[in-house]
Amino acid sequence: MSHELKKRFLCPYIPYRGQITLDTLTFDANLQEFAQRSGLIAALHSTGKLSSEEAFASISSLWWELADAYLPLAHSRPTDA
Repeated sequence: MSHELKKRFLCPYIPYRGQITLDTLTFDANLQEFAQRSGLIAALHSTGKLSSEEAFASISSLWWELADAYLPLAHSRPTDA
């Protein structure tokens, strides 16, 4: 199996289909990274490679990274009147 094929299998990328702005594309990239990494953590937990506590701590950390990445985007959005 080629390296590129392995990469596409392990780290699939789904193109964004919503309204295209810099903010939405940035958040989509961050969200896809969160999903890919949390899925890997879940797989490691399921196979006994990570304890429940380690898996929870890792996913919690990823969640806060995603939240921190979203905050500047949320503040830059215009509010509806």
